[in-house]
This record gives sequence, C-alpha cells and structure tokens, in this order.
Amino acid sequence: MKPQPNSMHPVCISNYFQTHYLYIWQDAVKVLYQSNRIGCELDRLIQYNIVLRDMLRQKGIEALLDDIFSVVPKDKVDERMIQRIIRYWTENPIADYDIQMYHIDDDITIMGHTFHGLKGVRQHCEMIASRGSQLYCFPTKKHIPLENIHVGIIEKDYPKFDSYDYSDTRCYENYIFAPEPITEPLIQKYTKIGVESNYCMVHEKISVELLPILYYVGDGPYMVLATKNI
Repeated sequence: MKPQPNSMHPVCISNYFQTHYLYIWQDAVKVLYQSNRIGCELDRLIQYNIVLRDMLRQKGIEALLDDIFSVVPKDKVDERMIQRIIRYWTENPIADYDIQMYHIDDDITIMGHTFHGLKGVRQHCEMIASRGSQLYCFPTKKHIPLENIHVGIIEKDYPKFDSYDYSDTRCYENYIFAPEPITEPLIQKYTKIGVESNYCMVHEKISVELLPILYYVGDGPYMVLATKNI
C-alpha cells in the first residue's frame, strides 16, 4: 500500500515579505491564488513541500493538478505552464525522498541534531569547497565541532558580468552532512550528482546515500532541504 500524504507536515509558501506555513494544502493554494502568485509558484509548491510530493507519488501529476484546480480556478495560470508541469513530471518521476522548503531562521533537524536556522548550520561548517574553473577545498578558519556529525559547503560565486558585479559576495550554497570528517574525496562524490539552475544540488536525481543536502540560493529568506523519506 502506498503511504498516505502526511497532512500534518506544514506547507511552506515562499514570500519575501511574510512566512506562510499552513497545515492544510488547500489553504496554501488559496493564499497563492489570492495573492496572484499561483502561476509563478505552482512548480515550487509541488516540488518543495512534503505533503504535495507525497500526493504526487500517490496520484500522479495530472490527478494532483485536478485536485489543486478543484480548489481554485485556472484563470490565473497559463495553460502552457500547466502542460509544461505535466510534461516535466511525466518525463522526470519524483524521487523517493523528501524535499521541504524552510525559512532560513527555522530550526531544522538533521541526523539527530537541531540546527537553529541557516546561521546555525554555517557555524558548524568545517570545510569549504569553492567551484570556479576548478574545485578548491580548504578548511574553515573557525567552526564549532559537533559530535557524530560533520558539515561542509560546496559553493559557487554569483556570475560576474561587469566591474559592478565583482563587489557582489553572494554565493550559491550547498551544505553536506556526514558522520565522518568532510574531506576532498568525499566532496568529489557530491560534485558528481550534478546541479540544476543556480548551482542547486537539491533536485530529483540525488544518490540517496549522499542525503541530506541543504541548499540556499544566496539571497532571500528561504532554503530547501533534501532528506531520506522516512
């Protein structure tokens, strides 16, 4: 029997002005519709929330969209976008692990340890791997060690197009977690899983043994965490 969707896991809606966590997915859909963001956020709503991912596994993409558009009308969503979403999830089956969006100040529990937001993850980071034309690995100058869990980051600078961009210090950030110290050979394993846009390693083609992975785009208040489906 397929697992039932976990209706008790909150649905997170990305919003640069206010955090929305709703325990009923229908309410999340209504909020996006009422704020005229259902079209641009539909992809992320499905991929980055455990509840909707569980429903996608159970029902398939067309039945899931039917459920969504039984709650709100389609008038604010381009039909071409709907067809693109159907085509994508038909050709790229959803992975059998969880991906959940969080606010960067949220507590997140990884490998039995609770990190107090993205800042809490960063302070335990022991190794940095910076991707340029090559991959450069070096230990952090200072970090707070943890027992039985080690944290590293694989990062890449934002693109530089002109002299103004060289003052931009933002990076795309992928955090990795392991029970053993983070080493360059271990990091090399992660670089083989591939990336999506904005150097994101959280996607549907991660080797399960490399989970968990936490991604932050380098700007804004949201991060996404991929973990094993328990």
